Amino acid sequence: MSTYSIQEITHSTDRFKLYVLNCELSELMESTKWLAFNGVQTINVGKELAGFIDGLSDFSYLTIDVFDFIKKLLDKHKARVNNSGNEIVAIHNFGILLEPALELNATKMLKEFSKTAALIIIWENQFDSAGRLHWSTQQNTIFLDFTETPLKKLRYAL
Repeated sequence: MSTYSIQEITHSTDRFKLYVLNCELSELMESTKWLAFNGVQTINVGKELAGFIDGLSDFSYLTIDVFDFIKKLLDKHKARVNNSGNEIVAIHNFGILLEPALELNATKMLKEFSKTAALIIIWENQFDSAGRLHWSTQQNTIFLDFTETPLKKLRYAL
């Protein structure tokens, strides 16, 4: 699997600009600091979304409300590195998007976003070379499947 630098992500012309930064849970803080140092904002999706849902008074349109919130959240945090090239944003802790009650197609949502801005997925769980992100205990039941639009690996060393 090829690896890419932030500079290469900035200038990518790929239709889907999906990248994964695979790290150990213990390396998560260092990974987000490294991204911030390089001008990439990182969103803790679980924290942000939980706060949003907690503030809702009506859950009648939960799926639509959450979809819109995530789209706005990603758009708000995307930015150009050194004011050039593609806009980039990074996310982590987004397992909440797979909650059945939300009825979201998280893979599709992230792929669609990656058409307009580069998306770095910080993943501290299992990642197989075919493009599936999963938790070791739920490898065949709960996962994000990017096999049709392969994830590219972000080059980074602690």
